[in-house]
Formats: sequence, structure tokens, C-alpha cells
Amino acid sequence: MKDVVVVGGGLAGWRAAEAAAKAGASVALVANGAGNSPDIHALNVPVRADDSVERFMDDTLKSGRGACDRALVEVLCRESVKLADEFPFDRNPDGTYKLLQPLGCSVPRCVSIDHKIGAWALAKIRRELDGKVKVIEGRVTALIPGSSLFTIHYSLGDDDGACTARSVVVATGGWCGKYAFSDNPPELRGDGIDMAVALGAAVRDMDAVQYEPTVALAPERLRGIPVITTMLYEGATFRNRDGREFLVDKHANKDEISRAIFAEIEAGRGVDGGVWFDATGVPHEILNTTYVDTVRRYAAAGVDISREPMLVAPAPHTSLGGLVIDTRCRVLRADGSPIPGLFAAGEVTGGVHGLNRIGGNAGTEVLVFGRIAGQTAALRKDAANP
Repeated sequence: MKDVVVVGGGLAGWRAAEAAAKAGASVALVANGAGNSPDIHALNVPVRADDSVERFMDDTLKSGRGACDRALVEVLCRESVKLADEFPFDRNPDGTYKLLQPLGCSVPRCVSIDHKIGAWALAKIRRELDGKVKVIEGRVTALIPGSSLFTIHYSLGDDDGACTARSVVVATGGWCGKYAFSDNPPELRGDGIDMAVALGAAVRDMDAVQYEPTVALAPERLRGIPVITTMLYEGATFRNRDGREFLVDKHANKDEISRAIFAEIEAGRGVDGGVWFDATGVPHEILNTTYVDTVRRYAAAGVDISREPMLVAPAPHTSLGGLVIDTRCRVLRADGSPIPGLFAAGEVTGGVHGLNRIGGNAGTEVLVFGRIAGQTAALRKDAANP
């Protein structure tokens, strides 16, 4: 028996395991992959002199099209500031933070570590928890509540297993892996939502899916891999089959850009189901430093993005709806009451981003709410705390 079992091996899950273990709980983590977390390039933290928690909140609420849970947004933005003290984010020679401006942000706000914050943070947490958390490489198939304990059933290939816990943190990600063309791994199919709903959990905004506007269509070896959209602030642009630019506002949100691309395709001005994302206008020194991973990835596929454009199309990227939670990450029923012992964090939840997510807020979300979920779940190790 464990105090806390975390379901999910992405950054939200490992962050919850980390927080629960630091709170003194015995922890197991069950997962069959890391989801999208290794591909998180950067995350939002308001560290610029002209930025603030309030400005960050305004941008997030505006991007959400009126559908955000304001209380969750406030937690996201206020708690994000603590990340600057926890992580050694990249800085310029003068000591200021190296920042990118993601779509939907009114100022540059994205911080990173070598442009690989997701992989870096996962490696750090796994290393620090080695031997302190039981890791089970399997897929959870059912959560069975008891009078004071959950029984967690999981599949290990041809074998099955089970364990018990006082608390369960669901951090299984979203469901965009169900789509035929997506930038998500196929294991992201909404299993965690289904299991929690079977226990009486409420859901919200289940029809809200954000499309990433720049997902590679070709070459075939790169198909389904997203291209970072912050290039639009560095001189990149979109072109149709006639070579003409068509995006009126390069600072538009991802949903607006995706609609503009689909409009070109539907009007017969697309290219093999997509459009050109042209980064030839990005200065070479920026391409070969800030975006060097993209340069190398395409070079390995025979494409020099400093000289030729990339063929891209919008693809399902983030499922914005999910389980209803409160600011303590407790999973709620339709009447607003918490399900005792059940917590959730990350893309499996809804309400943080509303109907459109700001670029960079996924990384902030999993670190902020993963920590809260783990801390709250650990409270039940000593008492029947809901």
C-alpha cells in the first residue's frame, strides 16, 4: 500500500510524485510513456521588468475566450513566479533572462533551459527521485474506490497487476493522440478522463481542441512533428501555393492562425493539404542558435530551412477540456463536491486555458499544478482529508 499513486509519466505526473515524496508520503508512479512532456521547449514566467502576474493573467484570460476558470488562472500565474527561483533558466550575458514571445503573449515571456525545458525537468526529477518512488511501467486500466483506499489496476503487457493507495493523482494527459494526424503520441487517448468519470467526476469543455498551426506534413520522416511558432516574431511567415503571404496578423493566437491556414487550403491555395512556413527571413544567427534543433532536424531530412520553406498544416495539439478541479487539484463532481482522495493535474483537466491556450502555458501548467496535486494528495497520509 502507498500513500499516493500517480497515474501518468509526463511532467505533471513526475512533478506530483516529487511534491508528494517531499511531503513525506510513500509514492508509486504508474506510466507507459512521457506523453508530450519531452517536447516542451519553453514555459511562461513573468520575469521581464515590464511584465507582471496581472499582465500574465490578462493575456491568459483573453486567450481563453471567456471560458477560463479565473481562480485556476490566478493560481497558474501567481505560482509561476516561484519557478524562476527553482530552475536555472537561460540568461543573456548581461544577466537578463533569454526570452521568446509565444503566440498570445503581449510581451516576451517564455523561459527555457537550452530550449529543452521539458526533457531537462523530467531528467532532473527522475534523477532526484531514483530509489525514492516506486516506478511501474504499465497502463492503468481501472481505479476502484474503497472505504479508505483506492485499488489501481494496471496492465504490464501480457500480465496484470494492482496496488492500493490512500490518494490517486491522475496526470494522464489529453486525448489528441486519437486523431489520425496529430503531433501527440498515440498513447494520449483520454483514458484518465474515462476512469475518473466512472467515479463520478465532472468534465468541462470537452469539445475544445487547440490546433498547432505548424505541424510538419513533409518530409515523411518529420510528419507530425510541430515547428515552433515563435519564429513568427523573428521574421518567419506563411505563404500559399502562389508564394504569397496571407496572414494579416503574425501576433494572432494559434486558433486564429489555424483558421487562416484552413481558409487558404479550402480556397484552393494550399499545397498538398498544407501551406508553406517560410523561415528564410529569420536571421541566420538566430536560426542557428535559438532554433538550432529545428535546423538540425530538417537538415537531417535533407531540407535547409534557411533557404527553403517547410510544408506544414494545423493539427490537433492540445485537448483544452477535461476533469473539473479546484485550486487544490481535487477532482470535483457535478455538484461541486470533491471526490475523496482523487486529484488531477495537467492536460487531463479543464478550465485553465479556456477555449485557446497561450503558447508556453502548457509547461507552466504541468509544473504548477503537478506540484499542488502532489502536495494535496500527500495530506491524506495522516488523516482522512478530502
